[in-house]
Amino acid sequence: MRICLIGATHPCHNPRLVREADTLAERGHDVRVVAVHAVPELVSHDARLVSSRRWRLQAASILRSPWSNRLRALPNRMRREAAARKFQRTGSPEAAELALCEAAPELLRLALSEPADWYVAHTQTVLAVAARAARLTGARLGFDCEDLLGEPGQSAPEMVKAIERAHLQACDYITVTSQAMAARLQAQYEIRTPTVLYNVFPLSLAAGMLPPEQRADRPTLRLHWVGQTAGPGKGLEEAIEAASLAGGGVEIYVRGKAPGDFGKTLVRMASEGKVPLHFLPHVHHDELIATLGEFDGGLALERTNDSNYSLTVTNKVFTYMLGGLAIAFTDTPGQREVFEQAPECGFMYAGGQAGLLAAQLRRWRDDRVALRAAQCASWRAAREKFCWERVQAGYLRLIEGAAAKA
Repeated sequence: MRICLIGATHPCHNPRLVREADTLAERGHDVRVVAVHAVPELVSHDARLVSSRRWRLQAASILRSPWSNRLRALPNRMRREAAARKFQRTGSPEAAELALCEAAPELLRLALSEPADWYVAHTQTVLAVAARAARLTGARLGFDCEDLLGEPGQSAPEMVKAIERAHLQACDYITVTSQAMAARLQAQYEIRTPTVLYNVFPLSLAAGMLPPEQRADRPTLRLHWVGQTAGPGKGLEEAIEAASLAGGGVEIYVRGKAPGDFGKTLVRMASEGKVPLHFLPHVHHDELIATLGEFDGGLALERTNDSNYSLTVTNKVFTYMLGGLAIAFTDTPGQREVFEQAPECGFMYAGGQAGLLAAQLRRWRDDRVALRAAQCASWRAAREKFCWERVQAGYLRLIEGAAAKA
């Protein structure tokens, strides 16, 4: 089959899309990825990613440099601003689509440039593009909902809801990252039951890693946090406070870009609390998990007051599992869903309670047997249940099963 996956960001920052594209291409399908190029330094990461893949990438560029691209961006920005004003007046889903996705016309042209049997949208901002391509060509429509972007506190939630109301019922399938997310979508829209595909990774990404029981003990507890943006409200402030309360011997490593001056804020907090804080560089998609053998624990500190992140289970949880790290979870509906299936892999505490986190970190620092047991439990859980090899058959049934019924 000919399958076109449509993303709103660089593929190197969209591991769910990459996993799906890899799986479909390995099955012999003709796979195209249509996505946006918006950040100059990530273009080379995408090129490296695609060089080892069996699928093709077609990018709609909205880069802000050189000057030619800056000049081209001006009409795009004006178009989005006009669409946003129209949405405020009319509530039109078409206006919402143009306001939220700067590259929507370019993405649609690329999507239609070759025939496809499936168009699959990855995130709401490109759902309208995929839906329109599917409607114009008579193809099937899929949607991977990684985030509930229509929840309060998200950017332009009413626009997102307008897009969801317009297109969700037309989808031949919808995938989500947790049972909690599936329940929320069903409560809001009259749609078929979404399929849960956890943010798990293929075992090959951990090839060559030493299992936890073979790793050397370290004099300090080394904690890892990973995310695209290391910004406020991600739990990092709480982690630094807890490490300080633990009384030393706890180091924090952050892999993610800190916006504005927030990195300086974290450095100042860490310095005042006498907490060693290190910022790590971006690494290639395929190499991240292999770096985790240098650390002891992973921080999954989603905020309970964020109605999107509290319901999902993020990539970082399963990244830590596959890398064999003990995991500190905040108690959110999404994370509890996974924690209850593998409770030995770490601990869960009430977010916002730095003292509770500090007590558990102190235990890991002082009791290396308990730490190692949690690491080994994570390692096993990833291989026995939470890996792409265990769930990809369900994904393939969504795509190939529909074709078989036609």
